[in-house]
Amino acid sequence: MLSHYITGVFVSDMIPVSYAAAMAAASIAALISGRLYDRAGLWSLSAALALAIVAATLIFSNDPARIWIGAIVWGATAGIHESTMRAAVADIVPRSRRGEGYGIFAAGYGLAWLSGSTLIGLLYPISITGLVAFVAATQLAAMALLVRLAATG
Repeated sequence: MLSHYITGVFVSDMIPVSYAAAMAAASIAALISGRLYDRAGLWSLSAALALAIVAATLIFSNDPARIWIGAIVWGATAGIHESTMRAAVADIVPRSRRGEGYGIFAAGYGLAWLSGSTLIGLLYPISITGLVAFVAATQLAAMALLVRLAATG
């Protein structure tokens, strides 16, 4: 029976259901963050950075309830990333260079996602605490960049 569980904590048959819940949260968060972005601009993106830290502290748990909540929080973060961050590119980059701006954003985002995910994968068997600290550090660094960008824009 243990083979039906992920590390004995989460029933593996529930993984698609938890992903569906995360995607539902993503759709709701995209709508909310879009509205906030229209009102507050770049500052509204800070919510995604904070949510990413919260998601990491919840998902890498031994408590199924925390894992479920973490999946939903991660989904909300993904919804903000997939929608509102792209809107920011349109506002920051001049119309004549928007295609290039989106290309640079997508390349940078993809490379950051790849390298961050690789490091998380390396940290996972070593230290969950270190993994969560890494996620928090990267999100705080991103927050510093966001504050600088928002202050200049």
